[in-house]
Amino acid sequence: MFGGLMVHVRRRRRAAPVLLAAGILLAVLTGCQPEPVAATATPAPTPTASVASPAETSAPSAEPTETAPAAALPGECAALYSEGMRASLEATVPPANDPVVTMLSSQNAQLAELLASGIPVLRCTWGGAEGPGIATTVASIEPAQADAARAVMAESAFGCESIGDADLCRIERRGITLDDVEYVSGEDHLFADGLWVATSWIDVLPEGYSADIAAQLWG
Repeated sequence: MFGGLMVHVRRRRRAAPVLLAAGILLAVLTGCQPEPVAATATPAPTPTASVASPAETSAPSAEPTETAPAAALPGECAALYSEGMRASLEATVPPANDPVVTMLSSQNAQLAELLASGIPVLRCTWGGAEGPGIATTVASIEPAQADAARAVMAESAFGCESIGDADLCRIERRGITLDDVEYVSGEDHLFADGLWVATSWIDVLPEGYSADIAAQLWG
């Protein structure tokens, strides 16, 4: 009897380690289970700066500035004078438009250079190669050229006034020739409507010469 009891006890002692080992293995296996993965928040969309189209960013284009066209040059010298002025000129300083007349329409070098710069002109003269004479040049000019001419006159002691719609700048000079002969000369310059009427004269200029031209050109 005691032998059987001992056998039974020994069997139970052997079973305890087995159960203990099984429990340890179960604990190990349980501890090795992977941690649950935390849910990741979906990143918020990054705001994107909007880019304006070229049509939105470009400044509005300026409207082209229209420049009033200059008045047309007269077609011939006869258009510059009234019948009365032309009769006076024919009586006091003939002939008209003699090709031998070389007198310039300004004795100022800067003004003479501008008149000879290639701008459209109509040249009209009275008198001959010697003695009294008149040289008038009508030129079509831009506003900047007119301003440049006026600036030269202001520096050269020209006096200016208004005649109707035109501005008249003039100067008079007196001197003595190499032959001790006294003379008087001068210049008249009209500006209006894109035209410049430059007149140089020596020893003769009928009264109202430039005013008559202004009336014929601008009324």
